[in-house]
Amino acid sequence: MSTPNIEETIFKYETFINDVLREDLRRVQIKLEKTNAEISDLIQEKHTIRVITDKKMHPNGFKTQVNIGCNFFMEAAVRDTSKLLMNIGLNHYLEFTLEEANKYLDVRIKAFEELATALQNKAAKIKAHIKMMLIGIGQLQDEQNVEVPKRRRSVNDDSLHGIKER
Repeated sequence: MSTPNIEETIFKYETFINDVLREDLRRVQIKLEKTNAEISDLIQEKHTIRVITDKKMHPNGFKTQVNIGCNFFMEAAVRDTSKLLMNIGLNHYLEFTLEEANKYLDVRIKAFEELATALQNKAAKIKAHIKMMLIGIGQLQDEQNVEVPKRRRSVNDDSLHGIKER
């Protein structure tokens, strides 16, 4: 390959890395962060259910304040914690028993963990592609440096000895 052609190829590879691969990696990492945040929220929700329904902490139920809209709060007393209303998405609530709520949360957590694993694998593949492209760029640069003629000194070159032998 000629030197201008190698430089053009290197530029195309660098552009592909920066514009495509790094952007894909950024998107995957953002999705992974959102997925991990969702997992954290679900684990927190599971812990909250455990605390709310603990009979040792709340033998007669508990009191709380409920937002009824526009930041207006109303005091509420919960005597029976055997059933819960949970938001299952799109502001739809479903009544669950404690056992059902825990199973539901476990299934959701598992699904998000599988999604997180898939996203981590995808990010690893993209990083591997970037590394392979960088190795390819390095090889092209090495090839480009070899094409530049270098003057090699021979063993009999006078400049090596400093003194000319006669």
